[in-house]
Amino acid sequence: MDATLVAQLDIPGMRPARQKRSRDLVAELMRAGLALLKDRDFDRLSIADLCAATNITVGSFYARFNGKEAYIRALQLGVVEEARRAMRRDYRADVAWPRGLAGFIEWIVGTSVTWNRRYEGLVRASLRQAGSDPAAWTPLRELGHERVSLALPIALSLLGRPAGVADEEAIRFAFQILSGTVNNMILINPGPFSIHDEATPRMLSRAMLTLIEG
Repeated sequence: MDATLVAQLDIPGMRPARQKRSRDLVAELMRAGLALLKDRDFDRLSIADLCAATNITVGSFYARFNGKEAYIRALQLGVVEEARRAMRRDYRADVAWPRGLAGFIEWIVGTSVTWNRRYEGLVRASLRQAGSDPAAWTPLRELGHERVSLALPIALSLLGRPAGVADEEAIRFAFQILSGTVNNMILINPGPFSIHDEATPRMLSRAMLTLIEG
């Protein structure tokens, strides 16, 4: 994770990391948290484990964060902000998408699946925490909404026909299918396909494109 990016965020309970050493420490804690979340939820993510994984003292942790809740908030917002900046950079109307709408949808699905594989533990922990604390999912929900707002005008322009209200609704629902399917795979993995199956991006792309093209 980008240490400079995390240091720029204004997060309650996280003290500013102005020096490079402090920024690097925060980045190390973020990377350790993401690794530990691969096999545990937020409730089982302990400060002691974070400190052991990064070889720092508990005092050093509290020099940066007021507690675990502030740390988790920073972890979520750091990952989300990194993704948001990438989306704002890459979702551009002036790109000549190979194969038009099909190529655009395949790119969206591919990047989404890759991102969710990378942050699977954080996404799963956030989804589970949302059962008792709905705000735990807010940063990721807002990221999904922004993705739709950025992708919608591009997808409409690639339809190859005058777009109407029904087209916009179909695109929005296609993105809901993408998010819902990926989240379900991560949360309970009902099968037959998982987030890690090679065929998953292809099947999701086909489903979205079929719905959008109607």
